[in-house]
Parts: sequence; structure tokens; C-alpha cells
Amino acid sequence: RHKGSSVEFAEYKDYTPGDEIRHIDWKVVGKTDKYHIKQFEQSTNLKCHILLDASGSMGYESTGGTATGMSKMDYARTLAGALSYLLLKQFDAVGLLLFNDSIIEHIPARSKPSHFQHILHRLASLEPQGTTRLDLALRRSVEVVPNRSMMIIISDLLTHKDTLIKNIKLIQAQGIEVILFHILHPDEMTLPFEGEIIFESLEEDPSLTLDPVDVQIAYQELIKEHIEFYKRNCPALGVDYLFMKTSTPLEQALTYYLLRRKSLKK
Repeated sequence: RHKGSSVEFAEYKDYTPGDEIRHIDWKVVGKTDKYHIKQFEQSTNLKCHILLDASGSMGYESTGGTATGMSKMDYARTLAGALSYLLLKQFDAVGLLLFNDSIIEHIPARSKPSHFQHILHRLASLEPQGTTRLDLALRRSVEVVPNRSMMIIISDLLTHKDTLIKNIKLIQAQGIEVILFHILHPDEMTLPFEGEIIFESLEEDPSLTLDPVDVQIAYQELIKEHIEFYKRNCPALGVDYLFMKTSTPLEQALTYYLLRRKSLKK
């Protein structure tokens, strides 16, 4: 909401030279002999682009067959679909940007209800592949995302932290609000494997043979520090950040976030 000319009264302000005389409340002038300007609330439609990580690492899933076995891509695409639905229901425009080492597809922002089916169709057919270069994708996204809009980034953030923060600042300089959903599978947080294992990359890194027990503690500390970095730095930048594990029911995590965001806007 913005202060402007509309039909919903918001508040009075003292008249100052330069204000439009037509907004003076003459009834108040007659009663108080003071000049006050009527202000109104003006609702504006939002344009939002969802930047979804479609790189190979988003395809990771365990083989247990439980909730923890849901791949990051399935979790992320469901989240993108839910957010698109909510935005369109409140008559805002939503678009979709898919990326790996560059922008691989751009669906422009639209506010028509039928646009939801277009987004769902593309999300359903998406197959994670390629390497992650979120920094390049962000720089390219500035060319298609309009100023004074919103960008929702959904990714596992397996990228250089400092470079990502630098590029987020560049986006914010265009007046774009950034919301960051950080998605990881529980296996990526704890490395819960035993015995000598060959780890094969989902992107382009070489295979690695090791016994996870040898590096488990150090690995867990690195992942914890990685998450804490974003929890610490994003609020300072004015970036809304939410960490999500694929083992957490999506509706639970999303409801918590929306309630938190609503309380921040009061």
C-alpha cells in the first residue's frame, strides 16, 4: 500500500506549501481554523518473479521412500506452485525464471488466473540438470525483472556465499525486494552414510571415494556455518530468508513463513 489518491481514507497531515489545495478538508478548517490534508491509501498490484534453481544438485533424493526421500526439485517446484497460486489469488502478477549456469527459461509475469496452468505445466516437466551459477543468473535476471518488484529465489544455495550476497545487493539497487528460500535435503546436512562410498556428482564435479565417518563432523560444521551465514547476513540486507528441509511438511514451513511475514508488515 502507498499513500496517494484513492477512495480509502488513511489519515490527516498538516498542510504544507506545495500540497494540492483540493485535498484540504474544509470542514476541519471551519471547526479548528487549521489546514489539514486528507490522505488516502492506494493499493497497487505486485509483480513477482520466482527464480527457481534447476541445476543438477536440485535432483538429489534419498531412497528410503519416506518424506525425507522427496527430492529437492519436487519440494522446490511444489513451493513455487503454491506461491504462484497465492500471488494470483490476490490479483498480483507472477512470472517464472528457471536457471542453472544461466537463465534457461523465462515465463513473463502475468496476473490472469489462466496463467497458473502455464506455470504448473512448466514446473511439472522440469528436469534438474547442469551446473549452478546463481551469480550469473541473478545478473541476467535484472534484464527481465522490472524495477520496484519482487524476486523470490528458491535454491539449495550450493554456491559461493560472498558472491551471492554481492549480486543480491545489485538487484536491490534496482528497487527489487528479495525473498530467499534455502532448501536442503536432510542427508546434505548430516552425511548419514557408512562404509567406503563412491560419491558421484549431480553436476560436473569429479567422483570422490571416502568413508563419510572420516569427515562427518567437519562436514556438519561447514553446512551449519553455511546456513548461519545466510541467517546472519540476509536480515541485515533487508532480505527475507527462510531455511527449509525437505523432511519438513511444506504446508507447515510455508504457513509459518506467511504468518511471520504478516506480523512484520503490521
